[in-house]
Amino acid sequence: MKVDVVGNVDGEPVAGNGQDLEQARRDLQPAAADRRDATRGLAIGFLIRELVVEGLASFVVVFWSCVAALMQEMYKTLSFPMVCLVVALVVAFVLSWVGPAHFNPAVTITFAAFRRFPWSKLPLYVAAQLGGSLLACLSVNGVMRPRDEHFYGTAPMAGHGNRLPFIMEFLASAVLMVVIATVAAGSAGKTVAGVAIGAAVGGLGLVIGPVSGGSMNPARSLGPAIVLGRYSGIWIYMVAPVAGMLLGALCNLTVRRSHHIVAFLCDSSPARASVGIAGAHANAVP
Repeated sequence: MKVDVVGNVDGEPVAGNGQDLEQARRDLQPAAADRRDATRGLAIGFLIRELVVEGLASFVVVFWSCVAALMQEMYKTLSFPMVCLVVALVVAFVLSWVGPAHFNPAVTITFAAFRRFPWSKLPLYVAAQLGGSLLACLSVNGVMRPRDEHFYGTAPMAGHGNRLPFIMEFLASAVLMVVIATVAAGSAGKTVAGVAIGAAVGGLGLVIGPVSGGSMNPARSLGPAIVLGRYSGIWIYMVAPVAGMLLGALCNLTVRRSHHIVAFLCDSSPARASVGIAGAHANAVP
Protein backbone atom coordinates (compact mmCIF):
# COMPACT_ATOMS: atom_id res chain seq x y z
CA MET A 1 0.00 0.00 0.00
CA LYS A 2 1.40 3.42 -0.98
CA VAL A 3 1.13 6.18 1.62
CA ASP A 4 1.17 9.79 0.43
CA VAL A 5 2.62 12.43 2.75
CA VAL A 6 2.12 16.12 2.24
CA GLY A 7 4.82 18.48 3.52
CA ASN A 8 5.94 22.06 3.08
CA VAL A 9 9.23 23.20 1.66
CA ASP A 10 9.85 26.97 1.82
CA GLY A 11 6.13 27.57 2.04
CA GLU A 12 5.31 25.45 -1.06
CA PRO A 13 3.31 22.23 -0.65
CA VAL A 14 5.15 19.07 -1.58
CA ALA A 15 3.21 15.85 -2.07
CA GLY A 16 4.78 12.44 -2.22
CA ASN A 17 5.72 9.40 -0.25
CA GLY A 18 7.83 9.36 2.89
CA GLN A 19 11.08 8.99 0.96
CA ASP A 20 10.39 12.14 -1.06
CA LEU A 21 9.69 14.15 2.10
CA GLU A 22 12.84 12.86 3.77
CA GLN A 23 14.86 13.85 0.71
CA ALA A 24 13.32 17.33 0.81
CA ARG A 25 14.28 17.67 4.45
CA ARG A 26 17.85 16.66 3.67
CA ASP A 27 17.93 19.26 0.90
CA LEU A 28 16.89 21.94 3.39
CA GLN A 29 19.66 21.18 5.88
CA PRO A 30 22.47 22.96 3.94
CA ALA A 31 20.29 26.08 3.65
CA ALA A 32 19.65 26.08 7.40
CA ALA A 33 23.36 25.62 8.05
CA ASP A 34 24.12 28.55 5.77
CA ARG A 35 21.68 30.73 7.69
CA ARG A 36 23.29 29.73 10.99
CA ASP A 37 26.74 30.54 9.60
CA ALA A 38 25.51 33.91 8.34
CA THR A 39 23.98 34.72 11.74
CA ARG A 40 27.18 33.67 13.52
CA GLY A 41 29.27 35.78 11.16
CA LEU A 42 27.01 38.78 11.74
CA ALA A 43 27.31 38.37 15.52
CA ILE A 44 31.10 38.17 15.28
CA GLY A 45 31.12 41.29 13.14
CA PHE A 46 29.07 43.22 15.71
CA LEU A 47 31.35 42.00 18.51
CA ILE A 48 34.46 43.15 16.65
CA ARG A 49 32.86 46.55 16.12
CA GLU A 50 32.04 46.83 19.84
CA LEU A 51 35.61 45.93 20.80
CA VAL A 52 37.07 48.45 18.35
CA VAL A 53 34.79 51.15 19.77
CA GLU A 54 35.83 50.25 23.34
CA GLY A 55 39.51 50.31 22.47
CA LEU A 56 39.22 53.58 20.56
CA ALA A 57 37.16 55.25 23.29
CA SER A 58 39.65 54.14 25.95
CA PHE A 59 42.51 55.41 23.81
CA VAL A 60 40.97 58.87 23.38
CA VAL A 61 40.02 59.30 27.05
CA VAL A 62 43.33 58.04 28.46
CA PHE A 63 45.44 59.87 25.87
CA TRP A 64 43.97 63.30 26.54
CA SER A 65 43.78 62.72 30.30
CA CYS A 66 47.49 61.89 30.34
CA VAL A 67 48.39 64.77 28.02
CA ALA A 68 46.53 67.23 30.26
CA ALA A 69 48.27 65.86 33.37
CA LEU A 70 51.63 65.98 31.61
CA MET A 71 51.12 69.56 30.46
CA GLN A 72 50.58 70.46 34.10
CA GLU A 73 53.73 68.55 35.10
CA MET A 74 56.06 69.78 32.35
CA TYR A 75 54.99 73.29 31.49
CA LYS A 76 52.63 74.40 34.28
CA THR A 77 50.28 75.68 31.57
CA LEU A 78 47.22 73.99 33.07
CA SER A 79 45.93 74.21 36.61
CA PHE A 80 44.41 71.10 38.14
CA PRO A 81 40.83 72.36 37.65
CA MET A 82 41.63 72.87 33.97
CA VAL A 83 42.91 69.29 33.76
CA CYS A 84 39.59 68.09 35.20
CA LEU A 85 37.72 70.25 32.70
CA VAL A 86 39.68 68.74 29.82
CA VAL A 87 38.88 65.23 31.05
CA ALA A 88 35.19 66.12 31.42
CA LEU A 89 35.03 67.52 27.89
CA VAL A 90 36.82 64.50 26.43
CA VAL A 91 34.46 62.06 28.17
CA ALA A 92 31.44 64.07 27.04
CA PHE A 93 32.73 64.15 23.46
CA VAL A 94 33.49 60.43 23.34
CA LEU A 95 30.09 59.41 24.71
CA SER A 96 28.31 61.83 22.38
CA TRP A 97 30.34 60.46 19.48
CA VAL A 98 30.32 56.68 19.95
CA GLY A 99 27.25 56.26 22.17
CA PRO A 100 27.04 53.81 25.08
CA ALA A 101 30.70 52.81 25.38
CA HIS A 102 32.12 51.78 28.76
CA PHE A 103 35.89 52.49 28.36
CA ASN A 104 36.18 51.58 32.03
CA PRO A 105 36.64 48.01 33.31
CA ALA A 106 34.88 48.87 36.56
CA VAL A 107 31.74 49.88 34.63
CA THR A 108 31.83 46.71 32.54
CA ILE A 109 32.31 44.47 35.59
CA THR A 110 29.46 46.20 37.44
CA PHE A 111 27.04 45.88 34.54
CA ALA A 112 27.96 42.21 34.21
CA ALA A 113 27.48 41.63 37.95
CA PHE A 114 23.96 43.07 37.74
CA ARG A 115 23.12 41.09 34.59
CA ARG A 116 23.07 44.09 32.30
CA PHE A 117 26.05 42.82 30.31
CA PRO A 118 26.99 39.26 29.25
CA TRP A 119 29.81 37.68 31.23
CA SER A 120 31.08 36.02 28.06
CA LYS A 121 32.06 39.42 26.65
CA LEU A 122 33.68 40.70 29.84
CA PRO A 123 37.27 39.48 29.21
CA LEU A 124 37.21 40.81 25.64
CA TYR A 125 35.90 44.23 26.70
CA VAL A 126 38.44 44.57 29.51
CA ALA A 127 41.24 43.52 27.15
CA ALA A 128 40.12 46.13 24.60
CA GLN A 129 39.96 48.83 27.29
CA LEU A 130 43.42 48.02 28.67
CA GLY A 131 44.82 47.73 25.16
CA GLY A 132 43.50 51.18 24.30
CA SER A 133 44.98 52.56 27.51
CA LEU A 134 48.42 51.05 26.85
CA LEU A 135 48.45 52.32 23.28
CA ALA A 136 47.43 55.78 24.50
CA CYS A 137 50.28 55.90 27.03
CA LEU A 138 52.82 54.73 24.46
CA SER A 139 51.55 57.47 22.15
CA VAL A 140 51.88 60.05 24.93
CA ASN A 141 55.50 59.00 25.45
CA GLY A 142 56.17 59.23 21.73
CA VAL A 143 54.55 62.63 21.31
CA MET A 144 55.47 64.41 24.56
CA ARG A 145 58.77 62.65 25.37
CA PRO A 146 58.52 63.19 29.14
CA ARG A 147 61.56 62.90 31.37
CA ASP A 148 61.80 60.28 34.09
CA GLU A 149 60.60 62.66 36.79
CA HIS A 150 57.41 63.51 34.91
CA PHE A 151 54.45 61.38 35.94
CA TYR A 152 51.06 61.36 34.23
CA GLY A 153 49.51 58.38 35.99
CA THR A 154 47.57 58.28 39.23
CA ALA A 155 49.05 57.60 42.66
CA PRO A 156 48.24 58.52 46.26
CA MET A 157 49.44 62.03 46.95
CA ALA A 158 52.26 62.48 49.44
CA GLY A 159 51.19 62.64 53.06
CA HIS A 160 47.87 60.82 52.62
CA GLY A 161 48.95 57.18 52.84
CA ASN A 162 46.68 54.60 51.22
CA ARG A 163 43.55 54.65 53.35
CA LEU A 164 42.20 58.08 52.42
CA PRO A 165 42.91 57.73 48.66
CA PHE A 166 41.14 54.36 48.71
CA ILE A 167 38.09 55.83 50.44
CA MET A 168 37.96 58.76 48.03
CA GLU A 169 38.23 56.55 44.94
CA PHE A 170 35.63 54.19 46.39
CA LEU A 171 33.07 56.89 47.15
CA ALA A 172 33.64 58.82 43.92
CA SER A 173 33.24 55.64 41.88
CA ALA A 174 29.97 54.87 43.68
CA VAL A 175 28.60 58.32 42.85
CA LEU A 176 29.77 58.02 39.25
CA MET A 177 27.95 54.70 38.85
CA VAL A 178 24.75 56.24 40.20
CA VAL A 179 25.01 58.90 37.49
CA ILE A 180 25.77 56.31 34.79
CA ALA A 181 22.90 54.06 35.87
CA THR A 182 20.48 56.98 36.05
CA VAL A 183 21.40 58.09 32.55
CA ALA A 184 21.20 54.51 31.25
CA ALA A 185 17.70 54.08 32.71
CA GLY A 186 16.42 57.32 31.22
CA SER A 187 15.58 58.38 27.70
CA ALA A 188 18.28 61.02 27.32
CA GLY A 189 20.09 61.15 24.00
CA LYS A 190 23.78 60.52 23.51
CA THR A 191 24.71 64.18 23.86
CA VAL A 192 22.86 64.72 27.14
CA ALA A 193 24.20 61.45 28.55
CA GLY A 194 27.73 62.37 27.53
CA VAL A 195 27.52 65.80 29.14
CA ALA A 196 26.06 64.37 32.37
CA ILE A 197 28.68 61.64 32.74
CA GLY A 198 31.50 63.94 31.62
CA ALA A 199 30.48 66.55 34.18
CA ALA A 200 30.39 63.86 36.88
CA VAL A 201 33.87 62.62 35.97
CA GLY A 202 35.30 66.14 35.91
CA GLY A 203 33.58 67.27 39.09
CA LEU A 204 34.48 64.19 41.09
CA GLY A 205 38.05 64.36 39.81
CA LEU A 206 38.25 67.95 40.97
CA VAL A 207 37.14 66.94 44.47
CA ILE A 208 39.29 63.84 45.02
CA GLY A 209 42.20 64.70 42.72
CA PRO A 210 44.36 66.36 45.42
CA VAL A 211 44.19 63.11 47.42
CA SER A 212 44.20 60.26 44.89
CA GLY A 213 44.61 61.82 41.45
CA GLY A 214 40.96 61.22 40.56
CA SER A 215 41.06 58.03 38.51
CA MET A 216 37.81 56.07 39.04
CA ASN A 217 38.98 53.92 36.13
CA PRO A 218 41.39 50.96 36.40
CA ALA A 219 42.40 51.36 32.75
CA ARG A 220 43.31 55.02 33.32
CA SER A 221 45.70 54.01 36.12
CA LEU A 222 47.07 50.69 34.90
CA GLY A 223 48.17 51.90 31.46
CA PRO A 224 50.52 54.63 32.73
CA ALA A 225 51.74 52.35 35.54
CA ILE A 226 52.84 49.68 33.06
CA VAL A 227 54.38 52.09 30.55
CA LEU A 228 56.20 54.14 33.19
CA GLY A 229 57.00 51.20 35.46
CA ARG A 230 55.61 52.97 38.53
CA TYR A 231 53.16 50.89 40.54
CA SER A 232 52.90 52.85 43.79
CA GLY A 233 49.45 52.21 45.27
CA ILE A 234 48.21 50.64 42.03
CA TRP A 235 46.03 48.18 43.97
CA ILE A 236 43.89 51.11 45.12
CA TYR A 237 42.94 51.93 41.54
CA MET A 238 42.20 48.29 40.72
CA VAL A 239 39.99 47.57 43.75
CA ALA A 240 38.34 50.83 44.83
CA PRO A 241 36.62 51.73 41.52
CA VAL A 242 35.16 48.24 41.11
CA ALA A 243 33.97 48.01 44.72
CA GLY A 244 32.61 51.56 44.64
CA MET A 245 30.68 51.05 41.42
CA LEU A 246 29.19 47.82 42.70
CA LEU A 247 27.97 49.74 45.76
CA GLY A 248 26.66 52.58 43.59
CA ALA A 249 24.74 50.17 41.37
CA LEU A 250 23.28 48.43 44.41
CA CYS A 251 22.16 51.74 45.92
CA ASN A 252 20.64 52.84 42.62
CA LEU A 253 18.79 49.55 42.23
CA THR A 254 17.49 49.72 45.80
CA VAL A 255 16.22 53.28 45.38
CA ARG A 256 14.54 52.47 42.09
CA ARG A 257 12.81 49.39 43.46
CA SER A 258 11.66 51.31 46.54
CA HIS A 259 10.29 54.05 44.29
CA HIS A 260 8.34 51.55 42.20
CA ILE A 261 6.96 49.82 45.29
CA VAL A 262 5.83 53.13 46.81
CA ALA A 263 4.26 54.15 43.51
CA PHE A 264 2.47 50.80 43.37
CA LEU A 265 1.13 51.15 46.92
CA CYS A 266 -0.05 54.71 46.28
CA ASP A 267 -1.75 53.85 42.98
CA SER A 268 -4.90 51.80 43.40
CA SER A 269 -5.97 51.84 39.76
CA PRO A 270 -7.02 48.42 38.39
CA ALA A 271 -4.44 48.58 35.63
CA ARG A 272 -1.67 49.20 38.13
CA ALA A 273 -2.95 46.58 40.51
CA SER A 274 -2.86 43.98 37.77
CA VAL A 275 0.84 44.54 37.26
CA GLY A 276 1.97 43.68 40.77
CA ILE A 277 5.04 44.72 42.67
CA ALA A 278 7.33 42.37 40.76
CA GLY A 279 6.34 43.87 37.45
CA ALA A 280 6.62 47.38 38.85
CA HIS A 281 10.35 47.06 39.46
CA ALA A 282 11.25 44.50 36.80
CA ASN A 283 12.86 47.15 34.63
CA ALA A 284 15.01 48.71 37.34
CA VAL A 285 18.50 49.37 35.99
CA PRO A 286 21.57 49.19 38.25
